[in-house]
Amino acid sequence: MNYRHYILGLIICLSSFSCRKQQPELFEIDMFFDINIPVGLNTIEDHFFIIEDVPNFYAAQLSVNGFVEADVDRILGATGVFTTRVSGLNLDIIADMGIHVLDKEDPSIRKELLYVFGDQIPFGTKTEIPLIGSIVNVKDYFNEETVDLELKINFRGFATEQIDGRVQFKLIAYGDE
Repeated sequence: MNYRHYILGLIICLSSFSCRKQQPELFEIDMFFDINIPVGLNTIEDHFFIIEDVPNFYAAQLSVNGFVEADVDRILGATGVFTTRVSGLNLDIIADMGIHVLDKEDPSIRKELLYVFGDQIPFGTKTEIPLIGSIVNVKDYFNEETVDLELKINFRGFATEQIDGRVQFKLIAYGDE
């Protein structure tokens, strides 16, 4: 009987540590970029595409919403979608995808913004693939008006034609607790 009380007390203590106040959402940042993926890429390795100087509108959102840089604690990827600009193009060939923000000084340093894994892309996906936001803080990369992004893509089949795609996504800026 006493062990049950100790276990119950331990569970209550541990669960109280996991409760924390939610950071307030300050504003959203909408971004997009277009990408042309060539025909003939293999299914064995990941393919990387660098998109330089994508406008991020961070400074404009700060100003419009009445905030200053110090008010923002972190910026996280929220949602996104990869779509084709040509109707009827089948995206069944894509196995998984990720979008990273790159350090402008050293592009080998990167942080994940959005991703989707193969088991989350159902067969029969035709013209759009939803992307999931990451929990990684990317605020440090938004000091300038543009950011460099990387699209990582892996195929489960061969593309029979060039994929003219667009990635639209949303970031959320959070304030201090």
